[in-house]
Amino acid sequence: MRMPRPVALAFLAATLLAPRAAFPQAALGARAFGGYNTYAMDDWNDIRRALLVPSSEFSRPKDGYSLGVGGEYAWKPWLSFTFSYERLAVGRMAEVNGQKMKFPANALLLEAEYRRRLRPRLRIGLGGGAGYYRLGEEIESPGTNRDFEGESSGGQAFALGEWEMTPAASVGLDLGYRWAKVGVDKVNRQPPPTAIDMDYSGLNTRLVLRYLPRRRQ
Repeated sequence: MRMPRPVALAFLAATLLAPRAAFPQAALGARAFGGYNTYAMDDWNDIRRALLVPSSEFSRPKDGYSLGVGGEYAWKPWLSFTFSYERLAVGRMAEVNGQKMKFPANALLLEAEYRRRLRPRLRIGLGGGAGYYRLGEEIESPGTNRDFEGESSGGQAFALGEWEMTPAASVGLDLGYRWAKVGVDKVNRQPPPTAIDMDYSGLNTRLVLRYLPRRRQ
């Protein structure tokens, strides 16, 4: 089974970061995360028209979930840098001609996180970074055989809380906002009839499982 290109790039970057720590306190690790998101999707009516979906059969995209994996370089116990692949999905979409619509996006994220210890096992902090977002690789409306393509950059900022289960493993919760408006460049490989944005901006939450061996306090 061939690995999707964004996933392959994420793991390649994590591998390139991995050879050895550059500072005595540095450590390398991995993470997996998932969460709930809201999406602006202000152009929902233009999206519907471009997909040739009747208004009676279209449900406005409002929210959904995301899943991701990545690598981490902890330069200091209080400062780390991460590179991740994230898959965004829109939930509660209607069916058209018996087939459910899909509005997925693939994202590559580069982020920095700052932490401060409050209790022996509890940390809080702030984070933020940039992202590369891409549509495609799936047909948005199989029932009408219409497909979107497009790509753009974005960003995110968040507050985080983290509970250390062991010296190397922790579970955390991120709560923040994502800016990610992706312009549709092509509809079925042709220019779109009008300017359309797939706007994934909105509330961004993540439950993060973090494994960071050789972490020093």
